[in-house]
Amino acid sequence: MSPSEERELPGPLAAAVSGVWTVAAFQLRRLITTPRLAMAAMGAIFPAAVMIAADRAARGRLDGDLTVAMLYALIPEAVCVLGLLVTMCPAVADELERGTWAHVAVRPGGRRSLLLGTYVAAVIWTSAVAIVATLFALAVIPVGDPWSIGRILVALVLISCAGRAALFALPAVIMPKRALVASVGVALVVEYLAGVIPAVVNQATVSLRLRSLLVAWMGWQRKLPTEVQLLIDPQPAWVHLLAVGILVTALLTVAVVILERRQFPPSDEV
Repeated sequence: MSPSEERELPGPLAAAVSGVWTVAAFQLRRLITTPRLAMAAMGAIFPAAVMIAADRAARGRLDGDLTVAMLYALIPEAVCVLGLLVTMCPAVADELERGTWAHVAVRPGGRRSLLLGTYVAAVIWTSAVAIVATLFALAVIPVGDPWSIGRILVALVLISCAGRAALFALPAVIMPKRALVASVGVALVVEYLAGVIPAVVNQATVSLRLRSLLVAWMGWQRKLPTEVQLLIDPQPAWVHLLAVGILVTALLTVAVVILERRQFPPSDEV
C-alpha cells in the first residue's frame, strides 16, 4: 500500500462517525413510511388541538403564562417522550426480530454504531415532529412574544430529546424485547416521580433541568409560590445544560458497554 493510499484511509474516529451516521440515515429512511408519517402528523397536530380546546373553554381569556406551561407539558414533555418511545426503544429488538443481529455483532464497532446511530435518528426525528408541533401551536394560539417563546420551546425540545433518548437507550439494550414497557416505567418512576422529589435524587433527571430552564428563561423565578420553587434548581442555565450533557454521556457510555458485552443467541427470550 502506497503512502498516498494510507493517507486516504479514514482514521478510527472518522470511521466511527461514518458508521453512526450510516445507521442514523438508514433508521431515518425506515421512519419515512405512510404509517409513521401519519403518526408523526397526529403528534404534530395534537398540541395545537388541545390548546384550541383549552382556549375555547376559557373563552379566549387563557392566561399567557398558563399557555406557555401547557405548551411545555404538551410538547417537550408529552410529544418528545412518546416519540422517543417509538423510535429509540426498538434499537436492538428490531435487529433480533429480523435476524440481522448476527451481521451487526460481527462487524467492527457494529454494536456501538447501531446504538448511537439509532440514538441520533431518534433525536432528529422526534425533534423535527416536536418543532413542527410547536410551530402549529404558536400559529393558532395567541401568545405575547411568539418568537421568544418559540425559541425557548425549541431549545427545550432539543434538550428533552437528547436526554430522554439516552435514558431510553438503557432499557433498549438491557431488555430489548420488553424495552417499551421498561422505558415507560423508567419515564414514570425516574423522570416524573423522582424528578419532582425535592432531594438529591432529582438532580440526575432531565425533567428537573427542563423545568428549571423554563422558569429561568421565562423569568418566572419571583412569580412561583414557595412550594413550587422546591421543584426547580435556581442554578444558571449553563449548569443545567452541562448536567444534561454529562447525563447523556454517562447513559450512552453505560448502554454501549452493556451492548458490547451482551450476547443474544437466536433463542434468547429477553
